[in-house]
Amino acid sequence: MDERVTDRVLYDILIQAGRVVDLYIPRDRDTDKPKGYAFAEYETEEIAEYAVKLFSGLVTLYNRTLKFAVCPLFSHPFLSFLLYYR
Repeated sequence: MDERVTDRVLYDILIQAGRVVDLYIPRDRDTDKPKGYAFAEYETEEIAEYAVKLFSGLVTLYNRTLKFAVCPLFSHPFLSFLLYYR
């Protein structure tokens, strides 16, 4: 993601699908720039799946279209999804 994308910008988008429990944007240790992806966690599996359907291919930030997918990286895989840019 573009380095201008903040937690707050993503949160304001993602909250439109349902309550966001957690949001994390990994950053490079040396440069502190975003690595190009983020993790978001919703309250339920249904909300996470709805968010993926709702946002996939529709969210563009700073000329980069975000892609959304459910991923099993948190302890409750069905509650979280990965977003990244192409």
